[in-house]
Amino acid sequence: MKAFLKSQTARKYGFVYFMLLPTVVYLLVFQVYPLIESLRLSFTDLSLLVPGSGKYVGLQNYVKLLTEDANFQPILFNTLKWVLCTTPLQILMGLAAALILNQKLRFRGLWRGLAMAPWVTPMVITGLMWKWIFDGSYGLLNYYLGTSYVWLGDDTTLWPALFLVSAWKGFPYVTVMLLAGLQGISGDLYEAASIDGCGTLKKWRYVTLPSLMPVVRVTTLLIFIQQWTRFELVWSLTQGGPGYRTSMLQTYVYTKSFRFYQLGEGSAVAVISALLVMLIMVVYLRLMMASEEDN
Repeated sequence: MKAFLKSQTARKYGFVYFMLLPTVVYLLVFQVYPLIESLRLSFTDLSLLVPGSGKYVGLQNYVKLLTEDANFQPILFNTLKWVLCTTPLQILMGLAAALILNQKLRFRGLWRGLAMAPWVTPMVITGLMWKWIFDGSYGLLNYYLGTSYVWLGDDTTLWPALFLVSAWKGFPYVTVMLLAGLQGISGDLYEAASIDGCGTLKKWRYVTLPSLMPVVRVTTLLIFIQQWTRFELVWSLTQGGPGYRTSMLQTYVYTKSFRFYQLGEGSAVAVISALLVMLIMVVYLRLMMASEEDN
């Protein structure tokens, strides 16, 4: 350590390392350590309700979740349904908004600023606001429709309501990303397409869409990860209910760990969730790289 402090590298980059130190410490304490501790706890039977628990049980928690827990498979299906529906919905809404905001509109700066309002609204505030809108007794939606429908209590409207809230919250981020991509497309490409006789639809198909695809691929991956790990929105709206009908892996971790105090099983759910999202990311990145090589 002393030799490093006296080295030329330390003298040259010492201030840079010092400035990075708080970030590195934060990542180690609040990111790396919880991940390692969750992995360790997943191999134990730790329960806050059982004195003397916390012994090593190997893969018992994982086997129990996959073979004995009747809620786990429906919850896994709910998680996949959530990300596979909300991710394309946000991409489509964000793309539409980006195309509109890229036009020469009057007060365009104002509309762009207003479009960011859902994105900057805190997640819990968003959930509580929409929960009030959907409320069966005093909700704003029922007030204007003149009904007393329980939107978050009926299977017919429960998931569409959640998808709507997620799309409203997430589409501004997609809009920002795609708007930046649209502004990065050279005007010479559109000019060349016009000379070749391309109309609006052909320009969109052969110029705009191919030029946007790299941004769309990266944005889709980021939105997918965000949706997979999104806990606050679903919890503030339904808390995973009624029953477990809207429970997902991220909410099931909380239910297992902090409602039933089964920290071992809750950690196992968290590890399974992390492994699944990593596996999907690897497959997606390989497909994306293969697609870019073909082009």
